[in-house]
Amino acid sequence: MNKTNTNKNISLYKWIWQSYIRNALIPLIIIEIIFICIYFISNYWSHKSSVAFYKDQSKSELNKIIKQEVNLIDQHLSSISNSTMFFSLQMGHALSTPASLTPTEYSRLSYLNDNIYYTKENNSADEAAIFYNNFLPATRDDKEKKIAKVLTQQKLMANIKNSCPLVNSIYFNTFDSLNITYPYIDVFNSYNSSLQSPSSKFYYEADANHNPDQKVKWVVHDFNSSNNNFISSAICPVYNGNFLKGVVGIDINMDSIVNKVLEIDIPWNGYNLLIGKDGNILSLSDVGKSDLNLDQLVLKYGNGYYQYNLYNNNDLSSLMDEIQTSETGFSNFTLKEEPRITCWSAIPNTDLKLLIVVPTKNIYSNADMLRNNLLKIGIITILGLILSYLLFFLITYKKVKNMSHIVTGSLLNINNIVQEISSGKYDIADPLLKISELEDIALNLIEMGHHIGETNKNLLITQSELRKKEVDFRSLVDSINDIISEIDINGYITKLWSSVHTYLYKLHMHGHLNSIYDILDESTSKIAKEKIHYVIKSRKSTTMDFNIQSKDGLKWFEACISPHLNYKDRVVVLTRDITEQKKMARSIITAKEEAEKASKAKSEFLSSMSHELRTPLNAILGFSQILELDPESPLTPSQSQSVKEISKAGSHLLELINEILDLAKIESGKLSISIESVPIKHVIEEAISIIKPFADKHKIKIINYPIDNSDEFVSADHTRLKQILLNLLSNAIKYNRKDGQVIFYHDKVNDKYRFHVIDTGIGLSNSDLELIFKPFYRLNRINNSIEGTGIGLAVAKQLTELMNGEIFVTSEKGAGSHFWIELPCIESSILQTSENMMTSENRTYFPNDKFRTILYAEDNPANLRLVERALSQISNLKMLSANSGELCLDLAIAHKPDIILLDINLPGIDGYEVFKRLKMHKETKDIPIIAVSAHAMPRDIEKGLSLGFSDYITKPIDIPNFIEKVCAMLARINKEDIN
Repeated sequence: MNKTNTNKNISLYKWIWQSYIRNALIPLIIIEIIFICIYFISNYWSHKSSVAFYKDQSKSELNKIIKQEVNLIDQHLSSISNSTMFFSLQMGHALSTPASLTPTEYSRLSYLNDNIYYTKENNSADEAAIFYNNFLPATRDDKEKKIAKVLTQQKLMANIKNSCPLVNSIYFNTFDSLNITYPYIDVFNSYNSSLQSPSSKFYYEADANHNPDQKVKWVVHDFNSSNNNFISSAICPVYNGNFLKGVVGIDINMDSIVNKVLEIDIPWNGYNLLIGKDGNILSLSDVGKSDLNLDQLVLKYGNGYYQYNLYNNNDLSSLMDEIQTSETGFSNFTLKEEPRITCWSAIPNTDLKLLIVVPTKNIYSNADMLRNNLLKIGIITILGLILSYLLFFLITYKKVKNMSHIVTGSLLNINNIVQEISSGKYDIADPLLKISELEDIALNLIEMGHHIGETNKNLLITQSELRKKEVDFRSLVDSINDIISEIDINGYITKLWSSVHTYLYKLHMHGHLNSIYDILDESTSKIAKEKIHYVIKSRKSTTMDFNIQSKDGLKWFEACISPHLNYKDRVVVLTRDITEQKKMARSIITAKEEAEKASKAKSEFLSSMSHELRTPLNAILGFSQILELDPESPLTPSQSQSVKEISKAGSHLLELINEILDLAKIESGKLSISIESVPIKHVIEEAISIIKPFADKHKIKIINYPIDNSDEFVSADHTRLKQILLNLLSNAIKYNRKDGQVIFYHDKVNDKYRFHVIDTGIGLSNSDLELIFKPFYRLNRINNSIEGTGIGLAVAKQLTELMNGEIFVTSEKGAGSHFWIELPCIESSILQTSENMMTSENRTYFPNDKFRTILYAEDNPANLRLVERALSQISNLKMLSANSGELCLDLAIAHKPDIILLDINLPGIDGYEVFKRLKMHKETKDIPIIAVSAHAMPRDIEKGLSLGFSDYITKPIDIPNFIEKVCAMLARINKEDIN
């Protein structure tokens, strides 16, 4: 809760509620919230620790599994590599050893005319297939010798194949395209006669460029369409010195390795997969196929086949980057919007990688279950606390409900007292109320009525005395006879005349009054001589006051010293006895002070009354609204009617207080009026939007005419004009007949705008028309069902006159009334001239790269638009706007503008209060603030500058001068920033 303002009185009930909430309820709620937060934080920390433990455990377990399986696969592949190396050595030895074809071998060969050899049949299980094309020119005999040499290794090839189930085939390709393959295949239909072995991938991958170490190398996997299996080859070069004679190779069936991978038991319902260097999946379980959305591992496409490639999956791109760049690793990724973890390892001496994938939720299931159970317990605890608080407030509400019946009768008595005071009856008997606080308020109201009566009586007496003394003062001035004398430069009196003060004339004639020293004391004589010298030298008149002691007491005189027309060293002195004026002035000052004291006492009394009434009204209206709006304990019809009477009486009393204070401000001359250009369309639309719900409630139709011209402006105070229009509209609605109408429009007559409000209500008699603008006069004296205070029209009339306008009314009893106000218009051409001046001016470029900010606080939209257009002439400048003092404070603290332009007459807190608060705040105390106000009197400007405003600009704004002052201020700020 916000800290209560110590300068504002509040009701006893409100203070009790606020104290309970601040000192009991809020600390209790805060403590419980802290415990709940500790509970949830502990739950979160526990879950986080459990997740970390399970994560480390899963990482260790998966690394252990994948290491075991990789070692197993590596053992199988290492045996194949050793066999490939042995076969390479034996084939190299065979090529260097002479051999010839046996009859059986010769009978299996077939020779074509284009010098191609191939085996045409297979006689036993240990025989290999031969294909020898004409890639390089050679004699038939040389080819047969070379064929005989490689056929010596048929038995070795059969032994290697039979000793290892993983081997699919064994082959040897020479540089001149001699190919031997085991087991036997139909080479004539399988091989192309133009086949060039060195161009084969399985040949050049083993050459010096690709395999400089001449070791066994595993090549890229391929798909064997004959048995739907993946094939991988271990190849090794056969050299004769530095010459590559050929390449041996052993093709293995990856299906066996794949099955071994699929047989791995992965915990937490995980799965594994084997991928090649290019990302093709070589093995994948059914669980993995479903997880990766694969129907089968190999998909048919046209005449060929292709595999699912993980590297081309955009959803797994970041994971695939890690797998490609790291031999082993452990990582997290998301698939199907669910987190997963994966562990992988490369199989040594191959381009294969084994991956294990496990759903994260399976690992953390126990920790998640514990966390969810703890969350449920916390939520149930919170709901229990909420239910207990609701029960507590329900009990408290019932107690307040019982108290409302006692408050109703007391409030009605107070309302009757206020009505009697407003009607001019000040002697009221003391009431007997059941609530002591309300009884004190009633007694204070009665005492207030006595004081108001005495104050009005004293004011009338004081005004009568002031008028009498003013008449006496004028008669005294008219009857005064002056003393005329002639005095030289040394102060000697050469001549003296007086028709009233004959004793002075006699003294002068007898030689007893010859100089100013004979009648004035030393200090006064010195001053008089200086005045005489000044008049003689400057030839200009001057005055001085002095007093002398006579037999009739102290006499005051006013001397007017003028240059002598005939003598340059003499002056003419016209001396007037102002003793009576002095006495009368002193009495007038005393009377004025007494009147001001009485007026101040009245204002203080009204202010005190406002606080004394608002304090209980706040509690009364607040609790009555709570009783009406509580859905859990609805009121009975009788109770609801009582509560409505409470709200109605309280609202009426609050309206009376506000209007009495407005009237008091106007009568004391303390109401501030800011005359500006107000857009008519905006103020009419604003008034209609505010009064429309009130009209709908009373079933009154408001008729207004569309306003197409937005360039109509009236000279007025925006807020007070809206107040007057709302008062006239509310009266037209309240005093209307059922289903009546209110016509609201404006027109222009000569140089004034008229705002018309016409109703179809009860109308006014001639006697009513003479009294409706008197304070506290009520048209509904007979019908008390119509709410009102009798002050609204009196305030409206005086506000209109303060804005140099007039209010008029015509009415017919039983037919309705027509009210209208006249206010001076402001031609749109005047405003347009200001805008044209800004448009025609060259843009002022401020020499600074840094953007500056100006905050303008103004509630009039037209003035905001004018200043914004003016400031747009300055480059590197941004303007913020605020339509109230409160918003100005918030924007100033939030944005820290370089300059603040502040209107004095703002709604809510005025400009002076905003200035004080800005200077008290450390973020805004050093910001220059320029006053922009329609208060243009010298005393207003002097007051603003004495308070500390950097400058004071009056409305209407002189645009060139305004821009010049803003630029000068920005230049000074820029210089300070540089220094």
